[in-house]
Amino acid sequence: MDDREHELIGSIYDAAVDVSLWPQVIEKIVQYTDSKTAIFTALDQFSPSYDFVYTHEIPVESLKAYRDERIRVIDMKLHISLWQQAGVGNVVNLDLSHYGENPESDEFIFHQRCLEPAGINKIAGVLLDEGAYRWTVLGVHRAPDAAPYQQKELDFLKHLGVHLRRALQIHRQFSLVKQDNLSLYSVLDHLKTGVILLDHQLSLTYCNPLAQSMMEQDSCLDLDLYNRLKTHAYDQSRLDQLLHSALLGQSALNADVGGVLSLSDAKGQQLMLTIVPCSKLKNMQHQNAGQHQIAVFLTDKHQHYALSKAYLQQAYQLSKREFELCELLLNGYKLEEIAEHCGITLSSVRTYFKNIYEKTQCNSQIELMHLLMGCTIHFEHIG
Repeated sequence: MDDREHELIGSIYDAAVDVSLWPQVIEKIVQYTDSKTAIFTALDQFSPSYDFVYTHEIPVESLKAYRDERIRVIDMKLHISLWQQAGVGNVVNLDLSHYGENPESDEFIFHQRCLEPAGINKIAGVLLDEGAYRWTVLGVHRAPDAAPYQQKELDFLKHLGVHLRRALQIHRQFSLVKQDNLSLYSVLDHLKTGVILLDHQLSLTYCNPLAQSMMEQDSCLDLDLYNRLKTHAYDQSRLDQLLHSALLGQSALNADVGGVLSLSDAKGQQLMLTIVPCSKLKNMQHQNAGQHQIAVFLTDKHQHYALSKAYLQQAYQLSKREFELCELLLNGYKLEEIAEHCGITLSSVRTYFKNIYEKTQCNSQIELMHLLMGCTIHFEHIG
């Protein structure tokens, strides 16, 4: 390892702490690999605050495209299979000149928006992190008439990748510490209920680990190119309706906003979504209103959720029957199904819930659902 490489590795760790140094690091990598341009980019659809883009000598037009969430997701979807074949820590060597051939394809969009303005198509890069909804890549580029990358340059990128991955771990920790809502996220990360937070554009701003796992394993719910929730076509309109009603409820202060939606797929997987404005949640009223507008709670309909009977009876003086109805509601039963299950009339069920609302000081079924989710025996309290 020569002195230039030692110096470059040292500068990587300096940049992990002081992000303003990354452009200098990228420039050194470009010079060392005899490249024209470079990009160091991270995308995490579940944690957008972690995302970054650092470049060298990429034109403003291309850079603007790289910062477009839709283009970055297209970039990830197009190339993740290529990176996965190599694996985290390994390099790829690509010629993307054929991307400009089919005007109807995502490849063409990427070529027109990113490659052509920069005058590049030869790319070498190292994959630093990857998952169903995330990736981090360092890529260096050459013009069409330049020589292809040689093995020694690819070996250098692979060696550099070890230090870049360590720097990413430092960066992720710093990005978490700088969050204004760190204490809120610490609590939500330990909930045994999936939680997704959306902003005023309905884009995901936070997703706790359980919700991430549920979305990765389940085909009922996904993210689109704009980081918005999407589901199967027959449920999408209802999902959009509930999300928009919750968003309007932020300003209208209407108690009857948001709602509950059951999703299912061909494999029999089922998710229950509870959608509520963040302003309705007592533990989030003092958080940054501009950052988080809507909370979406995810539960698995195949899992039975048991409530803490002693707590609910002590805190809210719920009767045995009222407790039973609350537990059925939490597990996805509609009012008509609760009536049938308990052998009572629908009118009686409505009367019971009217009394439950008064005892718990909830104004709607959504508020009651949120309260009950915090009272399950699956809830893990943070010490």
